[in-house]
Amino acid sequence: MHYTTVNDNNIAYEDIGKGETVIFIHPPGMGRMTFELQRLLANDLRLILPDLSGHGDSRKSTHGYTGISDYADEIESIRKSMGVEKVFLFGYSAGGTVAQEYAFKYLDHVKGIMLSGAYPKVETEMFKAEHYIGIFLAGHFPKFLAKMLAGSHFQSHIFQKKLYQHILKADNQNWADFYRASLAFSFEEKLLKLNVPMLLLYGCKSDYINHHVKYYKKYIDTEVHMIPKASHQLPTRHSDLINAYILEFVNRHADQ
Repeated sequence: MHYTTVNDNNIAYEDIGKGETVIFIHPPGMGRMTFELQRLLANDLRLILPDLSGHGDSRKSTHGYTGISDYADEIESIRKSMGVEKVFLFGYSAGGTVAQEYAFKYLDHVKGIMLSGAYPKVETEMFKAEHYIGIFLAGHFPKFLAKMLAGSHFQSHIFQKKLYQHILKADNQNWADFYRASLAFSFEEKLLKLNVPMLLLYGCKSDYINHHVKYYKKYIDTEVHMIPKASHQLPTRHSDLINAYILEFVNRHADQ
């Protein structure tokens, strides 16, 4: 385990494998265990798996509300600690908001962005409701929400238990605030400035999330893959295919 310090907070991250560097950014509550099935990529890539502040093995924020820009600064601190000039980013779900914000703030350090189930803003009513439910459950019934997330992401009981236990390490306030920050996130007008290769991945069964792909297509030239018979949980439920997309994308854009 490695650590970097941002605003007096210790941010934990794993650094495994060798090759092009990919930083994986998790959604609210879930921490780095979200990407257990991406560890196989360490045979070909250098994987950086952080716990954002208030999640997993990272200390909770001591400066009150933590926003998307703050999380982006944490990713930048990790990059500096590694001594790597340019990285690839993989953001899953609300983790994609952090990836987009990082690319906007630190574009010179980004080779490419990969987003799974991402959005530049929350528009559909169902997706808004999902965020409000997340805020409420994280603040009042964290064990129930942790069980829901673990069960929906992994089929294996071993991985479910591992993710569940890791989620329960999250600070409830930081967890809920991550949902709040994602709900308030509005990046549409900034998309034109993301002049880097981008890969978008969506499950065909998640129409209320897939709806947001139209914004990316409107502003930038991006690569989009819709995964048949898949819902939102692509990195965990369809890891073989997602890992193949990641490796191919990184290899194609490694010289950026």
